[in-house]
Parts: sequence; C-alpha cells; structure tokens
Amino acid sequence: MPLTDTRLRTLKPAKGKAERLVADGNGLYIRIRVGQGAIARTWQFRRKEAGRLTIETLGTYPELSIKEARLKAAELATKRRAYNPTVEEVTEQWLKERIAHTHKKAELIQGYVDRAIVPELGNRRVREVEPSDIARVIRAYRDRVAKVSRARASGQPAARALLAVFKGLFGYAVANGWVRHSPAAQLTQAIIGAPLITRSRVLTDDEIQFVMTTDIKQGPVLRFLLLTGLRLGEAYNGHREGQYWIVPAASSKNRREHRVWLSELALAQLEAYPWESSRKTVQWWLTAHAGGWTAHDLRRTFSTRNNGLGVPPYIVERMLNHIFDSVMAVYNHATYDVERRHALEAWSTYLTGMASQPATVVPLRCRERQAA
Repeated sequence: MPLTDTRLRTLKPAKGKAERLVADGNGLYIRIRVGQGAIARTWQFRRKEAGRLTIETLGTYPELSIKEARLKAAELATKRRAYNPTVEEVTEQWLKERIAHTHKKAELIQGYVDRAIVPELGNRRVREVEPSDIARVIRAYRDRVAKVSRARASGQPAARALLAVFKGLFGYAVANGWVRHSPAAQLTQAIIGAPLITRSRVLTDDEIQFVMTTDIKQGPVLRFLLLTGLRLGEAYNGHREGQYWIVPAASSKNRREHRVWLSELALAQLEAYPWESSRKTVQWWLTAHAGGWTAHDLRRTFSTRNNGLGVPPYIVERMLNHIFDSVMAVYNHATYDVERRHALEAWSTYLTGMASQPATVVPLRCRERQAA
C-alpha cells in the first residue's frame, strides 16, 4: 500500500520496538526509529542481488518528500537495469558468490572460465553475447582439447562440461537482471556432435594375465588399479595407512574419503612406492601400447568380474566408492567394511590363479624397459 503524508506522520514503531520498516513499493522504504524522545523517518532504497541485501539511504522525511523519494528510487532502479557488465565481470562475481563456497568442484569451474570463457568472451558486454558466440567457443574448445594426447572421446566430455558452465553463468546473469534471457538456455549437446557410445571395454583373460605378469615399469601401477578398483588419480593421490589405501575426500570424485583394504598381492605392488612410472607416463604407455584399453577399463573390469564372481552389487558399488541411487542413498549408509575386505581378498586370489606363473606375481620386480 503506497504511503501518504498523513500516514507517514502517524506511523510509529510497534509497542516495545525501537524501529519499524514500511514499504512504499519499487524498492522504496521508510525507516521509522525512536530515539531521545523524537521519531526519525529515513528513506531507504533496498534491493537484493545474488541473495545479498543492499541498502541505500536517500534522505529524511519530511525534508525529502514522498514524490522526491520516489523519483530517486525510480532513478536508482533504472540505473540498475541499465547496468551492462562484461562477461569477465559477471564471471568474477558468479565464481565468488555462487561457486567458490558451494560447488564441490569449484576449481574445475574456474578452469573452464580461465581457459575458454574469459579469453574468448571476457571483454564482451553480457547483453551482446549471442547463442552462436557460445556455440563457437564450445566447439573451438572441444577441438582444442581433442588434440591433447590424453583427451577422451575427441574432447566431447570437456565440451559438455563447458556448456553446463555457460548455462550456470548466464542463468546467474538473468537472475541479476543483466539480461532478459540466457543465450545458453536453448543450446543442447547437439552443438557438440553426435552422441557418444558409452564405453564398455572389459579386459579379456589374456589381457588380465598380461597385467598380472608383465615386468614393464608401469606394471605395479596397472596391477594395483586392477586389484583395488581405484581410478588412476586415486592411486597416485592416496596414501597407505596400515593395510588400507586412503583416498582423501579432495582426491575422490564424489568428495568422500575412500578406504580400500590391501591384500598381500596389492601390498606387493607398493614395494617400490612411489612408483618409478609417473601418472603421465602410465597414461602415455596405455595410449601407445595397451591395444585399446585404458586405466578406467581396469576399473570396469574390476566391477564386471567381481559381479560375475557373485559379489553382491551393493558391495561392489561400495568397493568403487559409488553413491547409491534413489531410496537406497537416503536410507543405506552402511560401509560393509568386512564384506569388502573378504571380496578384495577373494579377488586377489582369483587374479593370482589367472596368472600363468603365479609364483612370479608376488612380489613382482620392475625392470627398466625403454618404451618404443
């Protein structure tokens, strides 16, 4: 209800209260405060941006009349709507207010901004960006990533992630009133290319035998991955505590600490830890010599074979540090430590039996080998 002079002169704080705030509309408020026997009435313009309230004092009543206060408030509101920041300015505020303290992988979002968005569109005004501009940046980034030797699937996963970052960024711009419609809203994964076929590669018996018996310097790492079901990064960023391998939350994909029981065979692969072969060298060797399988295919083989051996699927999921879906995620928080340990010991025995020369598997020594 708009204020009038009559109402303003009679407004007082509620009994027992020192002040009162009454809205006039369009962000304009009158603040009524009792102090030293007198009532002070102050005009304020209030607005909320990204969850943060900002207050601007316009003057006191009756020195500043209702009409003048409304004109000032309208001017401020118009200036706010006219503000047209650059894409770089928007990203800085978005990262600070929405991403830095709430997103599980804030550093990844920052990376996409630094590598792709700011270099290409940073100086553009946010209202000038068209859907075609965003599509062009995403495709160029996809092609650039595809040239990196360790990139997966021709850069498409990275391009999909970049599209999601654009959608979040311009959704934030819409919420702040800087643009009416997000130029990324209507873009789909069709701009990236044909949908990818989900990878389903599982190692054959011969390939498993190779992993378990090879004496190349990457061998201990590959065996450790196959024995534990860990990701390559988790193997290099974790540490040993007694007979457990600990993947800290910061190095885990789901940001949850992962504890993996180490069988004697798995412990044998840690004899020369830290390994002679770096993570980068392992990735290079897999690309050049593995015949089509990757480090993650070892993890998929671990899951597939353990399920085939009769390990309950929910135990396998815990062994992989996956989060349960749906209702189970809400109600089942059991860690199944004992069952996981038994399953990993049985898996170790199974792999030993698959090796053509089990006696040379525990422990295996790495000898130098020049990579072709």
